[in-house]
Amino acid sequence: MARNTHRDNCANAQNPGCVCSGCGGALHGWQGWTRLARDVPSARDDRRRRIEARIERNQRTDELNFNARNRQALVDLARLDITEHLWDTDPKTPPAEPQAQTGDLSDPALSSSDLRRLSTLGDKLMAEPWKEIDADIDRQIKNQQTALDVKRRLADHTWCGLLVALIRWIEKIDTAVQIVTDKAKEFVKDFLVDHLSGLPGKLAEIVVDIVIDRVWSALARLVEAHFPLLGDDTLRALRMLALFACPSVERHPQVYQYTAEPLMGDALNLVSEEVKEQVSTLFNAWWRRRAPEALA
Repeated sequence: MARNTHRDNCANAQNPGCVCSGCGGALHGWQGWTRLARDVPSARDDRRRRIEARIERNQRTDELNFNARNRQALVDLARLDITEHLWDTDPKTPPAEPQAQTGDLSDPALSSSDLRRLSTLGDKLMAEPWKEIDADIDRQIKNQQTALDVKRRLADHTWCGLLVALIRWIEKIDTAVQIVTDKAKEFVKDFLVDHLSGLPGKLAEIVVDIVIDRVWSALARLVEAHFPLLGDDTLRALRMLALFACPSVERHPQVYQYTAEPLMGDALNLVSEEVKEQVSTLFNAWWRRRAPEALA
C-alpha cells in the first residue's frame, strides 16, 4: 500500500507549495486556518506578529518590497483577517466543530455560521472523499511509487482549482439540483482533465475518474440532505475554503481572481483596508507581468 501520514506543516500550510502524498492536498492549509479561527484571540495575535515580522520593506522609502516573500505574507494576513471574521461570527457554544455534531447533514447547526459552513464543506467535499480517493488510487494503481507520485501531483493545486470550478458553476445556476447534473460534472471534470494532463494518458483518465466520482458522490449527499449550496453565504464559504487550501496563490491566478478578490471586496469587510491595499499593490504588479487574466 502506498500510504503516507499527513504532516502538521501541511495542515497548517507552513510553507508555500504542497507535495504531501499523505493528503494529496485535500487537507492542506484549510484545517490549520479553521483551527486558528476557533482558537483564543491571543493565538491569532501571535500569528499576526509572526507574519508581519516576515514582511520586507525598502530601508530608504519604507515601501513594501515586490517579492515572493511579501506576497505570501500578505496573503496570509488576508487569511488571518478572515479567521478573525470567522471567530467573531461563530456562536460560542459547543460543539464548535461539525465532526463533533450529529451526522445529519440537514442539521441547521452545520451551516449556522461561516466557520461551520466552511468546515462542513471542507469535511464533506475534501477530507472525507480523500479517504476514499486515497484507497481507490492504491487499489487501481498497483505500483506504489506511481501511486505516491499521483498523490503528490494531486497536491499541486488540484483541490483549490476544483473548488474554483465549483464556485464558477454555482455562480451560473439558480437551483441546487443543477449542481449535480451531468453538465455540471463535465464542467468540473474539464478542469481536472486539463490540470492532470501531465500524467500519462491512461493514468490521467483513471485519476480524474476517481476524484470526480468521489467528489460528486459527496455533493449528491449534500444536495439530498438539503444542505445550503446556493447563495452568497455558501459562495463566501467556498471562496474561503479555496483560499485557505491553495498552496501558493501567486502560482494560481484563478484562485486570486475568483476567491481572493471577491473576499476582499465582500460587503462584510472580511479583510482590513490596509491589507487589501497592500495585497492589491503587490499582486496587481505581479499579475500584470505573469497572468493579466487574473485582473479581468
